[in-house]
Amino acid sequence: MSGRKINRIIGWFCLCLSPFLAKAQATIHGKVSANNEALRGVRIDLRLNPDSKILAYTFSDAQGNYRLQTTQSANLTLQFKSLGFEPLSLVIVPKQADTLINVQMRPGGVQRLQEVIVHAKQPYRNGRDTIELSVNSFMQGDERNVEDLLRKIPGINVGSDGSIKIGNKEVEKVMVEGDDFFEKGYRLLTQSMSVQPLEKIQVLQRYSNNKQLKGIENSDKVALNLQLKADSKNEWLGSVGLQGTPFGHKYYQASANLMNFGKRNKYYLLASANNNGYDAVSSINHLIQSGSANEPGQIGVDVGTPILMDNTPNLPNFDYRRTNFNNDKLLSLNTILNPIGGFKIKWLGFANPTKKSFYRNSVQEYNLDDIQFTTTENYAFTRRIHNYFTKLELQYEPNKHSALNYTGTLGSLNTDELGSLLFNNIASSEITKNKGHLTNHNLTYSYKLSQRKALVSSIRFISQRSPVDYSINSYYYEDLFGTDPVNEVQQHIDNNLQYLGATTHYVARQQNGNFFELGLSSTYQKQQLNSQLRLLPSPDSEPEAVVYPPKFANEMTLRLFQTQVISKYTVKHRNWEITPRLQVGMLNSGLVNFEAQTRKNNLQLSPGLSGKWTMHHKGRLEADLFFQQQNAKLTDLIPNYYTTGVHNFIKGMDHLATLNSSGGMLLYTYGNMSDRFFANLRIGHQILFDYIGTESDLNPNFNLVQQLLLKNKTLTDYKGELNYYLKALKGNIRLDVGFGTANYETLVTGLGHRQIRTNRYDYGLSFRSSWKSNFNIYTGYLLQTNSYRMEGATNTLTNGQAFLNLFFRFSENLQASLKNESYRFGAMPQEKNQTYYFSDFSLFYDLKKYRTRFDITAKNIFNTRSFRNAMLTDISRSTTEYRLLPRYISVGIDYNF
Repeated sequence: MSGRKINRIIGWFCLCLSPFLAKAQATIHGKVSANNEALRGVRIDLRLNPDSKILAYTFSDAQGNYRLQTTQSANLTLQFKSLGFEPLSLVIVPKQADTLINVQMRPGGVQRLQEVIVHAKQPYRNGRDTIELSVNSFMQGDERNVEDLLRKIPGINVGSDGSIKIGNKEVEKVMVEGDDFFEKGYRLLTQSMSVQPLEKIQVLQRYSNNKQLKGIENSDKVALNLQLKADSKNEWLGSVGLQGTPFGHKYYQASANLMNFGKRNKYYLLASANNNGYDAVSSINHLIQSGSANEPGQIGVDVGTPILMDNTPNLPNFDYRRTNFNNDKLLSLNTILNPIGGFKIKWLGFANPTKKSFYRNSVQEYNLDDIQFTTTENYAFTRRIHNYFTKLELQYEPNKHSALNYTGTLGSLNTDELGSLLFNNIASSEITKNKGHLTNHNLTYSYKLSQRKALVSSIRFISQRSPVDYSINSYYYEDLFGTDPVNEVQQHIDNNLQYLGATTHYVARQQNGNFFELGLSSTYQKQQLNSQLRLLPSPDSEPEAVVYPPKFANEMTLRLFQTQVISKYTVKHRNWEITPRLQVGMLNSGLVNFEAQTRKNNLQLSPGLSGKWTMHHKGRLEADLFFQQQNAKLTDLIPNYYTTGVHNFIKGMDHLATLNSSGGMLLYTYGNMSDRFFANLRIGHQILFDYIGTESDLNPNFNLVQQLLLKNKTLTDYKGELNYYLKALKGNIRLDVGFGTANYETLVTGLGHRQIRTNRYDYGLSFRSSWKSNFNIYTGYLLQTNSYRMEGATNTLTNGQAFLNLFFRFSENLQASLKNESYRFGAMPQEKNQTYYFSDFSLFYDLKKYRTRFDITAKNIFNTRSFRNAMLTDISRSTTEYRLLPRYISVGIDYNF
């Protein structure tokens, strides 16, 4: 039998059995009408009963016809629904293969759909002035705090010190549910708060710190607002973490957070302690300073005593935690209360007793014509810090048109430093003590004259004392003071400030968008600096034997009384705006040193012009031109020498001066951080017609530096940042390029004037994946080149950094991360470049049911104990070797509640 006949028989056989194998299928059809007119778009659902799942559904066509099919033979429910008509439900029994059902619907029911909400998982959501980020879209599992999360969001740049920038602008504050605890000290929040209760992060553009100025102020400020999950609001929640090394070197880290973010009252309590290199507070100055400069109604924001002696290590492009031998403790209590409507109380209490140790060995080479020598320094110092600080803010809004705000701070900022020094092979001990006190009071009244006009007035009082006591028990200065026997050198500095300022600003925005601001301010500032260097022959010597070098003593007072008028007017027209501005001030200055007095009265003018142009819906161009006149600072005017450490003595100009400068900036921005492609390109140029330069008298055991008023220094910089989401790789690529150059002159005793040109090149390329998988990477390379050119000779130094961070998710509960870094530092002439490798590994296990996470962390796996980098200046080239924390393994537990 042929194959064709066999296939034909099998086909007939199946056809004969099909009535027995298949159920009968019924067709339900008909027409939907209303007032004898066909209805289009009516939804028809077929169910077993009114509340059961849908068996089939369709919509009526333009003629009102519909058709459904079913294999059910029992009682069925046929439902008809349409906007603007009453729903209709029929019970049918399709006993025939073809069932006809025509229906008439009556007007009624819902006439208009009020709102449609579509929920979709998207990482970004854009509003007029707000970009909303979904936290879950950026979480990878190894985030310990908010800062770790922010580092993973394209367009948000977190610096090594914890500062947060979006584009070229640093954020004003980081709020929680619309309220702010720390203002510019937001690092205390972002480096401590757990990410677990977060749901969204809002980027607030054109942000106004003063609510009365919202919609009026011409603001380009940026702020962040953290939004919590629904079950985290109005509830006490927090986290407790503990890490420690079970063997070897004893390192630990402990932290506790307790918070309640209610609608009216908010509480945030923080405690931490560690000795594994983590800096509990990046800079207390960010907490002390309140307010934002260049904001209507603000005055005295950046006023404070100058820092005269600072041994803080300078670690460019290196993780400071690897060389921070510390024992930090921190306690912070913060609350926001709303006892009655329109009245808010904010209180911050802060204590930070800390011990830090630091070790470095440096070689500094001077090779300038006839001046050739080398200095060596092996230095180990321990710093004990005792910072106690409190801040009270009262906000009262008697009505919706006015607000009264008071901010008062009180701080005690003390440090004790003990240094063990081997300088040029001579051993000595250094002791530095700072006992600072600060009080700062600011009162602001805001009144909204109309919907588009407001008046803001402020008065601020500051009193600060920052005395310094310094001593060293070896004598390196025979060539400076003579060869008489000296056992100890001491210096005492009184560094005091008193400030009183008041200002009033009128701001108005016209209906066409034009903006006008007029401000009047008056300030009085008194700064006192008394310094005295003492040479002590022996501990038991007579008081008459103590030597006080006359050229190393200061008793100066600087008084400044200034009245200023500030005005600006913004003209807006569709896609462009232009803002001319003018600042006019009358300054009365007085400088007294011992019996000598100098007075100066002068008029200062600082005009400027800025503009913005929206070239297309994603491209924006900003430009700024300015001419500026400002006062020389206190440290520029100190008449006689004071020491800043074992090697350097410095003095100022000893006369009042006004510094003139002009410049311009051009910024192009394409897109924003929520776009696939986001870019910032900036060009800036500045001419300092008057600037503070130096004349250095170089010696093997000391340098004498005198500040001078010099002419015509030029600065130029180019910077580009490009972010691009590459679909093929499913990740974000970022390119950073920068170039900066400076032309100026310095003086060296014996060599005269020296023309200097510096160039700096920065390149950075990185890639961060966003793969929907169990594996992600973050990798990149940074390269920086510095060069100094003087008298035809050029010195160049190049440093590079590469990193590769890997994240693994083995299961929902088990994750791991491996962070790898390599640093390649330039070296002194005739030395090889040094490359250093670091690797850290962490393994996390989450018990999500119990909100507990366990981890095992290995730091500095290669056990690199030191690293050496090089630094260039216009007078020297140096290499510095730093001691690093050793390899260790710690185990930890974090519990969220």
